[in-house]
Amino acid sequence: MKSVNQNLVFCQYLSNLPNHVLACPLFNYDARKLTDLAIVKVFIMANVCGWNNLRKIETGIRAKRDFQKEICTESFSHSQLSRRLATLDTGHLADLLGRLAIHFWRLKGVVKGLQPNVGLIRIIDGTYVKLPNNASDWTAISTDSCGIKLHVRVAVADADCVFPEMMIPSTGNVADSDAVNHIIEADGALYVMDRGYANKTKMGGWLQRKVHFLVRCRKNFRMETLRSFKSTHPQVVKNEFVSMLTREETLRYIHFKDDQGRDFHLLTDRLDLTEEEILETYKNRWYIELFFKWLKQHVKVNHLFSQSPMGIWNQMFISLITVALIEIMRLVTAPGKTTWTFLSALQEYIFEPISRLKKDFTRTLRKSKGRQKVPIKSDKQRNFGEDHAVVSPINRQHFVDREKEKKKKAQEQRMKEK
Repeated sequence: MKSVNQNLVFCQYLSNLPNHVLACPLFNYDARKLTDLAIVKVFIMANVCGWNNLRKIETGIRAKRDFQKEICTESFSHSQLSRRLATLDTGHLADLLGRLAIHFWRLKGVVKGLQPNVGLIRIIDGTYVKLPNNASDWTAISTDSCGIKLHVRVAVADADCVFPEMMIPSTGNVADSDAVNHIIEADGALYVMDRGYANKTKMGGWLQRKVHFLVRCRKNFRMETLRSFKSTHPQVVKNEFVSMLTREETLRYIHFKDDQGRDFHLLTDRLDLTEEEILETYKNRWYIELFFKWLKQHVKVNHLFSQSPMGIWNQMFISLITVALIEIMRLVTAPGKTTWTFLSALQEYIFEPISRLKKDFTRTLRKSKGRQKVPIKSDKQRNFGEDHAVVSPINRQHFVDREKEKKKKAQEQRMKEK
């Protein structure tokens, strides 16, 4: 099979995929058609192109001669895709995501973070993915619901750049705090987490490992006040140095109320941060919620390609790898564009030359003259096509007036009865 033109957009997109492990002949000894690297490329392209079932993937690839050259396969069945997905080594996919994170930071360079004094923040949280009822034999969380959780760590490099660095999947009944130590590291960043991670045993381990954290705890979280400070922020109720009772290290405790009057209790080992910096950093935890929303809307992680546990885990990792590749290519090709804008253009030009994609990003936009005063137009006589339809035109105001008249008559009737 002839080689594919490497100037095509999908070739440039997939060129950032590390292939030294997945393409190794030792791991593909029994593969007759699709190698491990080829099957990963297939499902990455399925995520980008929106092929949300196995038959659409089969048809989509059969229609794309250039992509057939990329994976060195002309034809395969949809059932073969599902079987091969379940046989991939999940550890290799996790390693692949980690290598993409390393590549991302090489491209990004030195990052100061959203706030210079706070530095780089990494956010950890879990999201629930509801599964069909046929997976209830091992993922059930109630009598009528089943699903899995994705415990994800994202790095917020700047206001427009959120990158998924690590992920550990689990069944839906696993608590967030039971999975956190798989994706947290003592790397100098500040880890921001919600209430599900405020576990004293886990926090004690982080203090011992010198992991910096900012976590929201529950109002009944037991601690001892060591020193109180006068609040300088109008929303802060308490600003204290505290101890967890189980450890001797000093922590910073901030109790504040948001604009709706809801109480938030925050603990951090970063004693150097101001009240405003702590509040703003915790506010930035919302980035991961936006990431989960974006992931589910545009990568469609709830459309399963396999029913086996390994196949589901592999699909989740490939989904995050897809997002990581999008972010890397955006950083190289069009760093000024948002992720959503870049993905929209990528989907349209995915099988076109890369020059057309770049031209779309660099096109000259016509400047708007601003909001213009539009003259009020007189009502035009509508043509209802009475020769072809039975029409009795009534506008909405007719029913509004009728309801008002009914209420008025009812009120007058009550007054007479009195």
